[in-house]
Amino acid sequence: MAKVYLDGQLVAKTAAQRAVIDLYLDEHIALTRAEPGCLKFEVTEDPKDRNKFHVSEVFDSEETFAAHQTRTKASEWGQHSEKLERRFSKRVG
Repeated sequence: MAKVYLDGQLVAKTAAQRAVIDLYLDEHIALTRAEPGCLKFEVTEDPKDRNKFHVSEVFDSEETFAAHQTRTKASEWGQHSEKLERRFSKRVG
């Protein structure tokens, strides 16, 4: 089974978007790490720009990654963070 790798950045462009990150990101991280198939989920604040976050994810299959995407869209994080800029690249291997 091929693993799914997602790397990139999450960017808040306004104070309101940064507030969404502050309110919902920690729970999103905890819920994601508890998902079956999640091998790695790291979100770290950029040391030079507190509105930019580096994201690195690894899931054990396309199926578990798809399940993660479905859960995320239905979560509070998903509902409140949809306006954040996402600069992600995905690879399977």
